Formats: sequence, C-alpha cells, structure tokens
Amino acid sequence: MKGEPGLSIIELFVIILILAILASIFIPFYFEVLERKRISKVREDFENIGFALEQYFKTNKTYPVKDGGLNICLKELIDKEYIESIPENDPWGKPYLYTGKETVYIFTCISKEPNIKYSNGKFVP
Repeated sequence: MKGEPGLSIIELFVIILILAILASIFIPFYFEVLERKRISKVREDFENIGFALEQYFKTNKTYPVKDGGLNICLKELIDKEYIESIPENDPWGKPYLYTGKETVYIFTCISKEPNIKYSNGKFVP
C-alpha cells in the first residue's frame, strides 16, 4: 500500500485537529461580533425614535404619557408622521419598553444585562 495516493489516518487527524483549533479561535469572535451588532442596532433604534420624540415634543410641549410596549405607546408618532415605523422587538426578540411622563421618557431594552436605557436624548448607564 506504500506509494498509493491519499491521506493516512494520521494526516487526516492532523487536518481535523488544525480545523478544530481554528474553529475554537474564530467561533467566540464571531458571536462577539454578532452581539456588538445587536447592541448597535438597539442604539440606532433608540436614537431614531428619540429624534422623532424630540420633534413631537417641540410641537406638543409634552411627550406621550404612557407605559408599555414601544410600538403601542408611540403609535401616535407614526400616525402624525414623525417617524415611518417603530420596531416591535429588539434584536433578541423581546419587546422594547417605553415609559413616558410629560417632560421625561425612557426606552428600555430588557434583553441585555445590564438593561440598555435611553432617556431624553442620552444613554443612561
């Protein structure tokens, strides 16, 4: 069998070992990039909706006074054309939450620990 083309079992084992090492390096990096992308999407959503709320406040001198899901509480922003659409859920699949008083609003993303919060144009630590 010497001289026949092909891979021996040891060569095949070495190739599999190299692939496993490469996978163990790159898979955690891949999931970290996905997580950063999701957080970036939350920040973008909050900033866009916050801008629409500021426009609403300039016109009405108050923020919508409601508590609950973001898309339900802020449907008025879509109706009055301050924004085209409001996402129902965060990138992890859970709903964004909104709390609104006359001069203060807070968006909350409950999927991330610690929760991501945005209030009156700023991210809250």
